[in-house]
Amino acid sequence: MGNHHEEKQPNHLAMSQEDYKHHKSDVWKTTILLSIVTIVEVAFAIYYENSLVPKGAPIWILRLFLIVMSLLKAGYIMAVFMHLKHEKLGFILSILLPFTLLIWMIISFLMEGSSWNNNNVNRFGQPNPSVVNQHKGVDLHHTTSNSPQHH
Repeated sequence: MGNHHEEKQPNHLAMSQEDYKHHKSDVWKTTILLSIVTIVEVAFAIYYENSLVPKGAPIWILRLFLIVMSLLKAGYIMAVFMHLKHEKLGFILSILLPFTLLIWMIISFLMEGSSWNNNNVNRFGQPNPSVVNQHKGVDLHHTTSNSPQHH
């Protein structure tokens, strides 16, 4: 039998006190930065809606500002918490491409919903017609003889 002496294996999951302090500092910096950006977004939105929109400023400027700021915050969160800022360009692009496609998908769905809503306005004369108004009482056809009818 060989010589059995126990070697202490380094624990790769454990974090040194120095690493812990560094990561804790990063989390606090990120939290403070994102909080400040969010406060600026909210303050700008309140100011814009209460002061500039009544004077005739277009609402799309506010919406664009909020979208851009939200995307910047999402990118910063991905860079810090997903550690993308330390990765190679190919890996970063493999993460950002699906994210970009997700944003495109959301925009497409919003445009499609807007188109569908405009078609309903042209067809029914109201923006969001209820099933009852569209089909003249379809809810009465779905009640059974045992269930009470609501009027």
